[in-house]
Amino acid sequence: MKKRIVIFSLFVWMVATAFALENITVGNTTRTMIVYAPNGLPASPALVIACHGANQDAAYLQSLSKWETVADTAKFVVVYANGVNKYWDISGTSDLQFMQAIIDKMYERYHINRNRVYLTGFSMGGMFTYYAASRMADKIAAFAPVSGYLMGGPNATSSRPVPILHTHGTADDVCVYSNVQSHIDAWVKFNGCNTTPEIIKPYPASKPNSPASMKRYRNGKNGVEVALLTLADKGHWWSMDASQALTSEEVWNFCKRYTLGADAPEVTSITPENLSFDMLAEHDNRFEVTFNEDVDCSQISATLASAQGSITLDVLTQGFASTVNFAFPADATIADGENTLTICNAKTKKGGVMDNTSFTYYYGIEEVGETLRVDTIYAPDWYAERETVGEGIPTGWRRVNTTSSGATESISGPVANCTGVRMKYFERGGDFDAGFYLSARDNQKCNLYYGMVNGNLLKLKAGKYRASFRSVYWSEGAMTNRATFSFHVMKNITTSLSSATSLLSTGTMKENTNQQVKGSKIHEIDFTVSSDANYALCFEMDEGWNSVIVGDVVLTTQPSVADRYKGTFLRTLHAAQAAIVGYEDTEEGKALQQVIDQYANFVSTAPSAYAAATETVDAALVAFRNALEVSAIYPSVQTVGTSRNAAVYSLAGMKRAAPQKGINVVRSVGGKAKLVLQD
Repeated sequence: MKKRIVIFSLFVWMVATAFALENITVGNTTRTMIVYAPNGLPASPALVIACHGANQDAAYLQSLSKWETVADTAKFVVVYANGVNKYWDISGTSDLQFMQAIIDKMYERYHINRNRVYLTGFSMGGMFTYYAASRMADKIAAFAPVSGYLMGGPNATSSRPVPILHTHGTADDVCVYSNVQSHIDAWVKFNGCNTTPEIIKPYPASKPNSPASMKRYRNGKNGVEVALLTLADKGHWWSMDASQALTSEEVWNFCKRYTLGADAPEVTSITPENLSFDMLAEHDNRFEVTFNEDVDCSQISATLASAQGSITLDVLTQGFASTVNFAFPADATIADGENTLTICNAKTKKGGVMDNTSFTYYYGIEEVGETLRVDTIYAPDWYAERETVGEGIPTGWRRVNTTSSGATESISGPVANCTGVRMKYFERGGDFDAGFYLSARDNQKCNLYYGMVNGNLLKLKAGKYRASFRSVYWSEGAMTNRATFSFHVMKNITTSLSSATSLLSTGTMKENTNQQVKGSKIHEIDFTVSSDANYALCFEMDEGWNSVIVGDVVLTTQPSVADRYKGTFLRTLHAAQAAIVGYEDTEEGKALQQVIDQYANFVSTAPSAYAAATETVDAALVAFRNALEVSAIYPSVQTVGTSRNAAVYSLAGMKRAAPQKGINVVRSVGGKAKLVLQD
């Protein structure tokens, strides 16, 4: 019996560690892949596509190659692709089209650098890597086959010289090592590399006991190289043996040196800053854009567009420059409201071209009030349905499970007490009191919709909206294994208007409801609706038994940028002015008044300036209120001078060696205290 329990537990753990399998449309077919994108991706990350061996799949290669450990540090996107029926097309175009679709999808989702796409594959995936090197060199910058080559012999032809790193074990009994060199030689000749290699043994040199070795055929056309990493005594597998070369690290270190062309320039700053508001056309009629390298000012262009039309701006800078100035034409008329500035055809001397890049500005002065102007469209009170729904599906929501065969099972609420995705209720007083247990469980995926149930349709007018919700991991395993889920705003059951994918949570529930929800993560998704229609909110999970709890779902209109920044500042300033009444002559009041006076006439068009001002006023207000609380604790406040016998404490009661910046509690030997504001 014990053995059976251990085996079952191992199975559950293996399921829980699987990464999300997602669909992608390729022509008229649907293919699958696993996508991994670490936190903190740069603006234009690289992409690594990894292809599994014959009769294997993406999840298996993920477990072998562990690309996440490299991507987390180097900050690039990884896609584990799935072949049809676990095989690759190495004679036709279907999988070449699949690779192109992956590149396009990752550009759409993460804005990957199309010049830094790399392909690697194991066994038959290595065969396909060689096949693609002959046919997709214009789309993929470098190729890294592992334990695989074309069985019919090398086909070293391509549209350009191709950098290749081949990794192979000498004890491979499937794709035998003795056939590797003929493929290396063919590509060395095609690329025009040195025919005598540089040999590094042991490899890497930092591991003197490593049995691995490296041959580097260098100085090929366009600077490319062909390299062979030989793993002594290793068989037919993707080796991640720490005693020698780690395959995934070596593939990345080789590939990252190559790019298809010049990297596109990037905007490093713009004046006025993005989202500036309260702008006046007669004053704010110029833009200064700074790039990370010089761009051709004779090619660059910019337009400012609103609902009333668009204006082409004059380029004031000549030649090549990293800072380019634009201005309105003399006869331009700028419409009040939202305007979009789009920079086009920013090209470097090396030929890198930036994709059209847009920034948003608001012309005309907007008045703001004492409350943030938002309308709540939907904010369910799930706890109120506890008696009737229990652990079921609440009013207006629909759960759709999809099996691996494509069959679906749908439940529309209100439905009392069901299995799978359902409501959970927690002790009140936490981050939220009730939420959905979100898990695909035995299904390929689960979708949870609001707005597709008759009588509870989500009718939205054209405008800007914000969906917010909180999530928390339901189990420690989910947190450890980075369970992810997705959120979509749907225009219909098949069309996503806005998506937030690979969402991560924080906090951990202990898989029981006798607790408060603490440490959850808040998610905010802004989206725009262009026409009045029915829409739907959708949560999606496709990671087997990995699970999260989703709660505090609220849909509101978006506040205007002016209300969000200027309004927040003015409301904070007004709160400080109200708090000081009756305390004008106290030390605490005088300190706060000094800050109020500093910002009494503050005006800007920049969101960052208002954010900084708000932070300063709010900090002074918090310090003032804390000081009043301390005064209540120490009513016998007297001056103790600079006696070296006085003790200094923080407001929290922690002893200090000397007064620090901000408010200090200074207590004399006799126990009397005063507050000291240290500049």
